[in-house]
Amino acid sequence: MATTGRTAAALWAALAAAAALAAAVLVSFFPPPATFALVYPPDNPHVRPGRFTVPACNGLQCRLCPYECFLPEGALGRCKVRINYGGRIKTLVYPRPAAAKK
Repeated sequence: MATTGRTAAALWAALAAAAALAAAVLVSFFPPPATFALVYPPDNPHVRPGRFTVPACNGLQCRLCPYECFLPEGALGRCKVRINYGGRIKTLVYPRPAAAKK
């Protein structure tokens, strides 16, 4: 009975090691985006600092809309309007109003 438990533990350890190796290979072939600046250059007039955020565990929480998205570094919000860039929220649609009064 003791050998069965040991072999099961060894099997789980081997599976965990194989999963870690597979993840490392996957990241080496498909690296995550380096920075947000490659997608939206700093001189883009539509990218401005955003407000209504609170720090959260390893990221920021946007409090602008009812979704209250958690945004880790480089993540885009559900509304596609806010992004976490360098630990700060940026708005991507600054001079583009959704509605205007005549």
